[in-house]
Amino acid sequence: MTGIETTIVTALTNNFIGQMIKSGWEGINKNELLNKDVGQLIKEGKYLFLREYTQRYWDRHGMIKVLKMSKPMDLESIYINVKCLGNLVRDYYDENLENKYRESKQRRFNFRDYGKEDGLLWANQKQYLMVLGDPGIGKSTFLRKVGLEALKGNQGSYQHSLTPVLLELKNFKENEINIQALIEEEFKICGFPNVEKNISNKLEKGELLILLDGLDEVPTANVNNVIEKIKDFVDRHYKNRFILSCRTAARTHLQRFTDIEIVEFDDQQIQSFIEHWFSSELDCKNETAKNCWELLQKEEYKSAKELAHTPLLLTFLCLVYDENQSFPTNRSRLYQDALRILLEKWSAEKRLPNRGLVYENLSIEQEEILLSEIAYQNFVADKLFLEKREIVKQIKDHLKQNFNAPQHLDGEKVLKTIEIEQGILVERARYVYSFSHLTLQEYLTAQYIYDNDLIEEAVKNYVTETRWQEVFLLVAGLMRGKADKLLLAMEKEAQKYAKNAELSKFLVWVEQATGELKESVKPSAKRSIILFDRLNTGINFTKRYNRIQSDMYNNYIDCTPQFDEPFLQELDKLSQEYVGIDVLYHNHYRYWLISEQMPSEKTVTHIFALISSIIKKILGQLEFDQISADEKIILDFYKQSPIGFSSWRRPDWIIFQNYLYVNELILSCQKVAVNISPTVWQEIEERMLRVP
Repeated sequence: MTGIETTIVTALTNNFIGQMIKSGWEGINKNELLNKDVGQLIKEGKYLFLREYTQRYWDRHGMIKVLKMSKPMDLESIYINVKCLGNLVRDYYDENLENKYRESKQRRFNFRDYGKEDGLLWANQKQYLMVLGDPGIGKSTFLRKVGLEALKGNQGSYQHSLTPVLLELKNFKENEINIQALIEEEFKICGFPNVEKNISNKLEKGELLILLDGLDEVPTANVNNVIEKIKDFVDRHYKNRFILSCRTAARTHLQRFTDIEIVEFDDQQIQSFIEHWFSSELDCKNETAKNCWELLQKEEYKSAKELAHTPLLLTFLCLVYDENQSFPTNRSRLYQDALRILLEKWSAEKRLPNRGLVYENLSIEQEEILLSEIAYQNFVADKLFLEKREIVKQIKDHLKQNFNAPQHLDGEKVLKTIEIEQGILVERARYVYSFSHLTLQEYLTAQYIYDNDLIEEAVKNYVTETRWQEVFLLVAGLMRGKADKLLLAMEKEAQKYAKNAELSKFLVWVEQATGELKESVKPSAKRSIILFDRLNTGINFTKRYNRIQSDMYNNYIDCTPQFDEPFLQELDKLSQEYVGIDVLYHNHYRYWLISEQMPSEKTVTHIFALISSIIKKILGQLEFDQISADEKIILDFYKQSPIGFSSWRRPDWIIFQNYLYVNELILSCQKVAVNISPTVWQEIEERMLRVP
């Protein structure tokens, strides 16, 4: 044991001894314990079972080792207080989930940020508590934490002086189940004297905190029997306190029990967990927790952060970061591993039966194909929330179309099993489901596109839709052959926009302007730098132009523009500064024509951001301000250009924006792709931002 573990166990033992004295455990000399040093008595070989029980409880329930952890960690060091809801959202009908999601403008599907209370508060208030939650949300960890707090006595957060005992319900396999005998066995192993009599007395007096973990993990054939045994035991020993855990999808209503549901971590809990995880002296010195948290805040890892709201997957992310001090650029592998954890690894670690099958003869591989088809079909339809009957129909249709899939399976039972055992599909409201994370739906959609060779079709139909951006990045990461096909399909779509008359005219000017930049700069970089400058100019011009326009509106009389001297002087100044901008302010009809052709400031800002991103990716630099002054010579060039700004103030701004978006997406896919032909990429980059 480490020093901190020894300290914790010693503290637990001292508190536990106090509970034993108070309860009058037979075989313990109360006066001897009160009048002599407890530590000395234990050294003398007396009452070793008191320390042994706390030691055993700590070894079994105070340490955590999951997934790829090389060594166990003590629960106390990484535990984050869980939040719970007393009213389960999925018990209510809600037909507006899709609209609520759109309005929230976030990736999370959880809309309940109010009414949450600390789990330990619920444990203190309720004598009979049913703790529900999705897979990996922290139910088992919570029960263990409550038990440890109970062992601490007055020093802990659990307010009832009770002796905790934890039973894992997955071990309830026999038809004849004696819960009291199993509790006695927990104490016998530790050498407690007169166990049968003492446990009977404690049960009769109500001095036990009985933790029953994993009702959903009971073998299916025995679950009804176990439920009846638990009901009878609780009724017989009603003075004690009970906490029972179960996955939400498998919950059973027990009359005495109050149902609460553990909700996913919020940002503050995620950050705290990371800080607890990376709390070693070396990590503190290197600010590992701070660096990990800041990385998750970046736009390119917003999907990874979404996974972090589930404690099990947050643990996985911490393990990945701990190993590499970063997250992989190719996020496809990251999400594939996360999916596999939910599909099979978590069940395997819990030693649950039939972990290779989701339902009877449906293998994990067949299930993954099924889920990818459901994900794709609904992503194409722009549906994130699905009616139960729709999913059941999709399951049935898929099984019929797959010769090797078992044909006799019940679609509704398959859905229920997926929900209970893996939590990949979750009931968000009564009969309304979604994937547990949007990230998983995006990954499975990308997997379906890759598996079914739908790359060109997907690019043609959805390449400019921003909600598909992550999907295309994941497709690029999945293509272990070469991602050439994806990039060439995207380039083909970009060139369609480039053939627009006004846009092509502007691209010709860009090509001419590149001669003013150093030869050492890539041609594509030259073109992007010119675009950067012109957009920078465009933003400043648009801001001032809109302000002048606003001033003009404020001076309207009878809907007739009033051209006072200050207004005309401001327009003159603007016209002189931005050479080539034909304001023509003396004719208010031309004024309206021009104003309608000017893009909004929001549009120009978005286009500017795309250009900035393109430059960063082409030059391989993190910040555009790292570009040398020589490479920014174009900042003064436009004032001397015979074509000037007016040559591109009339293009279709949506076309221009889409054109830049596709080019930026090509560069993003190139960065995350596993394999690309050097020749193909060189040709694509040479053609980028040019008239085809």
